Amino acid sequence: DFASLADSLKTLAVFFATITIAYAGFSLATSRDAEKRNEWKEIVAGVFVGLILLFLAPLIAAQFTGGHYCG
Repeated sequence: DFASLADSLKTLAVFFATITIAYAGFSLATSRDAEKRNEWKEIVAGVFVGLILLFLAPLIAAQFTGGHYCG
């Protein structure tokens, strides 16, 4: 079933996003190199944007297609 596959992939994405954010937080807290800190800040921003898109995409698609969100 497609809905259960989509939910599983969302769960996996959230898991990896959490690990990435945790590692980025550790790197930001311990790094003194300004360039690396800025790099991790951009990565964290990208992770949050990706998660927002992940959860809003089905709702946006439903609005455009006139369907309903099944997950």
